[in-house]
Amino acid sequence: MSKRKSVPVTIVSGFLGAGKTTLLNRILNSDHGLRMAVMVNDFGAINIDSQLIVSQTQTTVSLANGCICCTVESDLIEQLGRLLDDHANRPEYIVIEASGVSNPSKIANTLRYPQFREALSIDSILTVVDAAQFEDLQGDMAQLAMEQLDVADIIVLNKIDQVSREQIEALKARWLYPNARLLESEYGEVPLELVLGIAAFKDSVKCRPVTAPLTPVLTTAQEQNHAAIFDTWSFSSDRPLALKALRKTLAELPSEIYRAKGVCQIVEAPGKRCVLHVVGNRSEIKPQDGWEGKAPSTQLILIGKRGAINAEQFQAAFEACVVAG
Repeated sequence: MSKRKSVPVTIVSGFLGAGKTTLLNRILNSDHGLRMAVMVNDFGAINIDSQLIVSQTQTTVSLANGCICCTVESDLIEQLGRLLDDHANRPEYIVIEASGVSNPSKIANTLRYPQFREALSIDSILTVVDAAQFEDLQGDMAQLAMEQLDVADIIVLNKIDQVSREQIEALKARWLYPNARLLESEYGEVPLELVLGIAAFKDSVKCRPVTAPLTPVLTTAQEQNHAAIFDTWSFSSDRPLALKALRKTLAELPSEIYRAKGVCQIVEAPGKRCVLHVVGNRSEIKPQDGWEGKAPSTQLILIGKRGAINAEQFQAAFEACVVAG
């Protein structure tokens, strides 16, 4: 029997009113093609289109697009166990909303418990920030805000339509590290290619591929299309890569690169197919099974802000990771 793949999990955090519910509704109502479970702390705040609802119980709603939405009324460990034990409807992806006044690192630690270590994997931790209210946080709330930001792979700066550019820059200077991965949004409108890592690397990815350095010029129509403001770039090689050099290259990616994913042939792991996953400042390279008769190779894709990808520079950086001979 083949080993079941681990289920990727996205954790969404942020204070009440920041826009988490809007973002979750966007995920639930999107045509992502995944059997997804969304776990929330306050189900009453989720406004799901009634036409999407197939069936409903006190704690769970089944949706026409394959999603389910359930409340975290009981212990998180118990709820996750139920989802994973449902062999007929085991989710392909899980999104968990952290409480508005909690540190999402606690949820992340739960996902690393021994019983979940092989069954679940953290895809990303998102922190949603209310650009209009965040600067007013004081005392314990300010401390908690810093904890939520510190653990975030990607920060969603929401409600930017309610503040000036000067206010946004002041907020960045006060609260954020220089290399923080930041997405600016209105009404939680963030490309799912960046929120859900699994969507970013499908063949149908909508982001614009880059083959050379560019200076973007956006039209009014393009500005309304999230896909028009993000680029992808890919790298492939039939020769193995050196692990140390690869880790160094990933660590030096500019902050406008939000995600990277693919499979690698690593010289230090002969015969192993290594899976690479980068979100924000966090990167993982994990050896898995063999190549199952396929020729070993490296196939990577990066996704970033439009204009941030210098294809020639990236090509040189990743080619430097290739082991000579």
